[in-house]
Amino acid sequence: MIPIAVILLWALFQSYHEVTDDAFIGHFGPIKKRVKLEDIRLVEFSYNPISSPAWTLKRLSVTDSQHHTYLLSLPKEEDKFREVLQQQCPKDTIRI
Repeated sequence: MIPIAVILLWALFQSYHEVTDDAFIGHFGPIKKRVKLEDIRLVEFSYNPISSPAWTLKRLSVTDSQHHTYLLSLPKEEDKFREVLQQQCPKDTIRI
């Protein structure tokens, strides 16, 4: 039980997103999802209950050029995140 509690506490205090010059990175405790900006093809909302690193059912679905889909929690500043994605990925479909 203690290892599970440690992972959940880690995820509670270390869940965040970052957009670098070349990648979108979602952190959820020990889990880290990294998608290159040039590979992103679609970003939209997902309410899919499939297990993924997120605290809520309203999630981001990020699909890359190889048709891999990543389900991530929403960033706190959703509008700012949308602007950054639209600026960094102008050819991609952003539906958030």
